[in-house]
Amino acid sequence: MSVDPRFLQAEGVEVFTGNELLLKGALEAEGGTHLLTGYPGSPVSGVFDAMELAGPLLREKGIRASIANNEALAAAMLNGSQMGPLRALCIMKSVGLHVAADALALGNLAGAHPQGGALVIIGDDPWSDSTQVPADSRYLCKHLYMPVLEPSTNQELKDWIDLGYKLSRHAGLFLGYLVTTNQVDGGGSVTVRPNQYPDINTAHRYTLDTAAIDLDRTVLLPPRTWNREKDFPRRYGLLFEAARRLGVNRIVNARANRRWRSEIGFVASGLGYCYLLDALRELGVADQVPILKLGISYPIDPKLVEEFCGQVRNLFVIEERRDFMEEQLVEIIHKLNQRDTSAANRTNVWGKQFPANLPGIPATRGLNTSIIIERLAPLADVFNDPDLRIDRQRVEQAARLVRTTSRPPLTLVPRTPTFCPGCPHRDSASVLVEIKKQFMNADYMRRTHQRPPVDLVFHGDTGCYTMLMFEPTKDLMHNYSGMGLGGGTGAGIDPFITNKQVTFIGDSTFFHSGMLAISNALEQGQDITFIILDNQTTAMTGHQPTPQTGHDIVGAPTYRQNIDRIVNALLGRSIPVIRANPADRDAWRAILEQTILRDGVKVLIADKECGITHHRRQTQQERAEIKQHGFLRQKRFININQDVCDFCLECTLATGCPGLTITDTPFGPKMQTDLSWCVADTACAKIYACPAFEEITVIRQQKLPAPIDQIDLTGIPLPTPRTFDNLWHCYLAGVGGMGIGVCTATLVRAGFKQGYHVQFCDKKGLAVRNGGVYSHVTFARKPRDLSNVIPYGKADLLIGVDPLEAARSLDPNGNQRCGSPQHTAAVINTYKTPTILTLLGKHDFHIAECEDLIRQRTRADDYFSLNVSGISEHFFGTKLYANIVMLGIAFQRGLVPLSLESIEWGLRETMGSAADDNIKAFHLGRKLVLDPPLAHRHELHETYDQFIAERIEVMKRNHRARDRWVKEFEDLIHRSEQSIHLGEQTERDIVWRLYNLLEYGGTDAYARQYLDLVERVYRLDSAEREYAATKAVIWNLYKAMIIKDEVFVAHLMTSEEKYRRDNHRYHVDPARGDKILYHHLNRPEFVLFGKTVRFKFSPKRWQLNLLKHMRWLRAVLPHWHRPEREFRDWYIRLVEDFCHILPTLGADRPAYDRWVEALRCVEQVRGYREVRYPKMAEARRRAEQLVGDTGGSTRVPQRLHPPQPHSQNRQSQDGKTRA
Repeated sequence: MSVDPRFLQAEGVEVFTGNELLLKGALEAEGGTHLLTGYPGSPVSGVFDAMELAGPLLREKGIRASIANNEALAAAMLNGSQMGPLRALCIMKSVGLHVAADALALGNLAGAHPQGGALVIIGDDPWSDSTQVPADSRYLCKHLYMPVLEPSTNQELKDWIDLGYKLSRHAGLFLGYLVTTNQVDGGGSVTVRPNQYPDINTAHRYTLDTAAIDLDRTVLLPPRTWNREKDFPRRYGLLFEAARRLGVNRIVNARANRRWRSEIGFVASGLGYCYLLDALRELGVADQVPILKLGISYPIDPKLVEEFCGQVRNLFVIEERRDFMEEQLVEIIHKLNQRDTSAANRTNVWGKQFPANLPGIPATRGLNTSIIIERLAPLADVFNDPDLRIDRQRVEQAARLVRTTSRPPLTLVPRTPTFCPGCPHRDSASVLVEIKKQFMNADYMRRTHQRPPVDLVFHGDTGCYTMLMFEPTKDLMHNYSGMGLGGGTGAGIDPFITNKQVTFIGDSTFFHSGMLAISNALEQGQDITFIILDNQTTAMTGHQPTPQTGHDIVGAPTYRQNIDRIVNALLGRSIPVIRANPADRDAWRAILEQTILRDGVKVLIADKECGITHHRRQTQQERAEIKQHGFLRQKRFININQDVCDFCLECTLATGCPGLTITDTPFGPKMQTDLSWCVADTACAKIYACPAFEEITVIRQQKLPAPIDQIDLTGIPLPTPRTFDNLWHCYLAGVGGMGIGVCTATLVRAGFKQGYHVQFCDKKGLAVRNGGVYSHVTFARKPRDLSNVIPYGKADLLIGVDPLEAARSLDPNGNQRCGSPQHTAAVINTYKTPTILTLLGKHDFHIAECEDLIRQRTRADDYFSLNVSGISEHFFGTKLYANIVMLGIAFQRGLVPLSLESIEWGLRETMGSAADDNIKAFHLGRKLVLDPPLAHRHELHETYDQFIAERIEVMKRNHRARDRWVKEFEDLIHRSEQSIHLGEQTERDIVWRLYNLLEYGGTDAYARQYLDLVERVYRLDSAEREYAATKAVIWNLYKAMIIKDEVFVAHLMTSEEKYRRDNHRYHVDPARGDKILYHHLNRPEFVLFGKTVRFKFSPKRWQLNLLKHMRWLRAVLPHWHRPEREFRDWYIRLVEDFCHILPTLGADRPAYDRWVEALRCVEQVRGYREVRYPKMAEARRRAEQLVGDTGGSTRVPQRLHPPQPHSQNRQSQDGKTRA
């Protein structure tokens, strides 16, 4: 593995992420860095990824880079490093600081080595986007007497690592190096320096002279403790002196005439300083007002504050979250005021409250430039400073833009995170959701376990499995105490309850603190099941190694620890530890039920690799095969037969998998797998909710012609790019996995190539797990201190790879609000990626509404939208090129201030070996702008006459009595065309249904009965009523009559329409030798002599072809699908009743509407067998209620009482057996 050359660069300018800057800063530090340790956690886990990129360099130079088992151990390693002249970094997120506090308190009290240096990099999440508790680590650092160093700019983020070491060793203190999400998940251009490597290293060790150790300093117990504490003031004094000398604390825009004090001055630190500078620039006073820039926010240098107060009368503190600096400043200035009681020399401090009862800086969540503009603009009317030149029109313009983007509020459905496609935790969660519900079913528990119901309690923990808190698994997480503490939480309630309890522990969490929880559970005598989710990586934070991986973060071999042996040693021989693969659903389910119901402490190990790493390796193998043979000889998929699917949503309710999507069909919405996301792990199919799922294998004999290569992408004329004066902002919005990061990286690299000073900010954290993701990209013509977050309404370009998230970026309820009609052009992908809640049938959204919201908040003359994902999938076989296609569209429309050369260079730098296809995608986007019909060339269009002709040809090929079948079909079509006139779409709807009813019932008047009733309703209905009843009957009568029994399902599985659709979907061309092998995942049911027989079965094609002609089974098996037939007969009578009563309704529109609602009651009747039966009963109950309200017939029969399921049938989540 080679080293990323950016980490070796010794001069000039280069682009890094914020996390990479921390590592580059450690490499550049004077004398080098000896030790890099910590524990990964958002937002600083990327530092460990950077270590992996630079692994060979770190190993070569003897720099120890190691992930500790937890933050406390990492802090202890930091303490140990200061026994010698070593410089060390310890990296953790804010909540990790809680874990490390004890070791850091002792380490800081002892102090840094005079030739060493100790920095604790702490990742805070001010907006609480990916952290479980509000983060403000400054308070804990103060509690530990540990100074806080807060870099502001990207340059400082890197360079201050060296300054931090110098401050640490000069003052004899550990330093908290506080960084925030927007800093480390962002990045930009910086000037680099040569690396320096330590003389003492892992290859050149030295002997520690223990006789020279100052034990009074390093071994701290009373009375040494308080003696050492008394030394803090002296060490703080040394810190202040070094900070002033090194320019860490400084006054910006100091008053030249010290006799005249400014009315307003500001104090800021960290990224808040950049937000403040941006706000003051927008208000036109950035170079006029004094600013005290505090690199060290604790402790604050009182002498510097006194100097600053001599220049300002009113001091405004700009800080994220609580009033940490404000409290210190108030205390310092109070002492100054006590010393000088003259009112003329007093300085007022404002922060969370502003003068004139104006709202101050928010104390919760984070800050950005626009929030500060909103709070500072009114001050122009409060203070009158003759030396301050205020352009009130500019101030009002800036404030107005903030107000404009703040209203009106939008109502957008949330996009909650979930497990990735193929995640092994979904296997466990899906089964446990079902088990929890079944354990509360008295019949199931009595029949299966001979005991009363059990209400399972699930204790939460930290890891990917924290996603359990969201739908559809929210019942698997009832509390949350932190990492490794699920078992401990259970210990607090266990003595007082009879419930069985369960908690999850990840493999990394097990080594962090989880094994202690198991030990404690044994000591406490708990009744709890620990499920250790062993996916062989630290997946939540970016796939860092664990102690059982066998290598460290830089690839050096380590001792491979064994979870099973450790747990066995804790439990002893009397308690078995069971390791099983949760993908084997039935076996895993049996193990879970038996284990959970036993008493005492139990441990199960779910052994399945992380889906991301598994499929990443699979993709690499596929690429190798393509490189060798030119194509994939075979590939496996999970397919959903949309004709068989009844849109019951059981597959999504059971799994919540984002690899599932919703597709529109002539019979309404149906489920389908998303070819760009589905990894074919069969999790959805294993619930056997319906027979629509099939495992298919596409086999090819030769390379598939690439549709993109059929397009001429040469000679596209270059656009005239839009120019900008100082800054250009681009906002990109999408869903995790859509390549927002790739698009951002391309823009950033291209902007860097073009000579711009670039900055960016990505949203990461939970985003990769189907959550919303975004990026801010800023180009500046020259380097300047500025925020990497776009001010409200200032985006020049919005690229919405997902339309819902693009609309969310403009939502006044959020903190992005990037667009405005004055500034923002938009390029929007209109493909709908459903949210998890949409897949669960709870919250839907409409693309047209999203587009309307975006249009209202962007430039009308620069709006472009297109289903780019569909185009990408056609031309490249995946939607994942949509991001680059959209970049090409934006470029060709002149919206991107970059040259073609720069963008192509950026794509090659970003994509490496995959650059060629991405460059084609970019040029395809350009081509779409100049050749709009190209966007629709891949779509299948069929006229009404072609549609009918195709159905007739299929009938001729598939029926022996073809003439009779065709004549019946043609007669029915002719009748419907002559008698019903509701437009071509309704004509298609009727023909489709007549065709299927013929296939279901044969030519024996079944389809005719349907048409008779539809015609009858139509004749009685009227245009004044919009034919609402007719349209309801067209859809719902068909739905009631088309009973998807095994015979008809066999037809749907083997229909020519289905095979043609599959060939198109998977680009299969039999003429080239391509073919599809089908493995149907079925569980048919037959009722023989009153007994229900149900079994898993994967029928062959010949068996299905035989079964689909066996309509006679319906006559010889009278109890087979009897509830569905009774429901059909009931609905037919309901329609007949409506025909009798409709003439009597007259102008009674409310009564008519209630009848229409009753006729539509079948819409919610979805699914197979026991999933369907309760919905049938509810539909009849509701219709009966509505019919009664309108004075209709009382002939509605009693509710259905479905037959009792066989004892061995699998049960659904509500305790009833599912198909």
